[in-house]
Amino acid sequence: MTIKHGFLFKIILAIAFVILVMFVTTRGASQITTQTGEAVNAEASFLDMAFFAGDEVRIKASSDDDIFAAGGSIQVDTTTADHLLLAGGEINIKNVRVDDVIAAGGDLNLRSGLATDDVLVTGGTVTLHPKFQIAGSAVLSGGEVTINSPIQKELRVAASRIFLNSVVDGNVKLMGDVIELGPKARLGGNLQYRSDNIQISPSAVITGTKSILPAEEHDDFERWGKGSAAFFAGFAIAAVLGITLLVVVIALILPGLMNKASLLIKQKPLLSLGVGFLATFVLPFALFMLFATIVGAPLAILIAAMLFAFTPVGVAASAYFIGMQGRQIIKKPADDAPPPAMGARLIWSAFAIVLILLLGIIPIVGGLIWLLILMFGMGAILMQGGLALARDSQ
Repeated sequence: MTIKHGFLFKIILAIAFVILVMFVTTRGASQITTQTGEAVNAEASFLDMAFFAGDEVRIKASSDDDIFAAGGSIQVDTTTADHLLLAGGEINIKNVRVDDVIAAGGDLNLRSGLATDDVLVTGGTVTLHPKFQIAGSAVLSGGEVTINSPIQKELRVAASRIFLNSVVDGNVKLMGDVIELGPKARLGGNLQYRSDNIQISPSAVITGTKSILPAEEHDDFERWGKGSAAFFAGFAIAAVLGITLLVVVIALILPGLMNKASLLIKQKPLLSLGVGFLATFVLPFALFMLFATIVGAPLAILIAAMLFAFTPVGVAASAYFIGMQGRQIIKKPADDAPPPAMGARLIWSAFAIVLILLLGIIPIVGGLIWLLILMFGMGAILMQGGLALARDSQ
């Protein structure tokens, strides 16, 4: 599987994560193993897909299918599966044997084990340790990325700081502010890089050519990231007036849903962000692939309609959360004080939208803020599910 086709294939697989969240909230997936809670310990064998979500998730399992997990802390040990899909704050993987690893989080460590195909990882700090082996290709991004794992095919990295100190049999493409190749770096193919600060150890070996990527050249990996950020920034600016009105209306007519979503963001922020990330970035790609098939087109239309409906509600949930937290900090109501009245919900939600709008016009940072607002809200709303909407509308 090449990086290009492998990436698209994994995108299709990852859509199952979002669908599983909906199934869990409606109890509609009895054939799928699910476990949620504050602390989740999964030690068993599974024939079908398995889904785990909680503040702290520990997995020590064997599956003939895929394993999905989302949480604040995820520990995976002595586990076998087809595909391992993870989203969390801190992720540790060791003693595993899986086809592919797809993970997003704050601090990710791939400590030991084998990925027989590809690895796709993004996070704040990403570390691939020497005892973790990759038989396919690796696509990595983050703030700081360290690669000590042997990679049998290609490697692509986009990060602020990159340290490569392992064997890579295929071509290597590195894009970062600071790039360093350590003494154990052994590159069997070509090295292409984009950086004003690159250091190559005299002991490092590059079998192929070494070249600088032109400033105007962007591969699909970079173009996708920049394009998505620009899209969400433009979307936020164009729709701000409509969203302001929508937030106020939803805060008035659906106080139960807003309160529950706000509480979920407060109590489980990383879980909300993880689910929102998958829904925001994975779902559009899956819809594109489904539209290309006759059988999948009706399902794609249904999911697109759901996404269109959930997106503004997700933004409204985040804005409501910010407004109510601001009220809590400024007014400091007593613990036994009654819930905020209709006027208070309207005023504080409007204040939150104004604050988001002001922050949203900051170059680069503003786009990121809007993106986080959308992901937190979407994650919370999806986990509340259709039952919460139904209860509040009655």
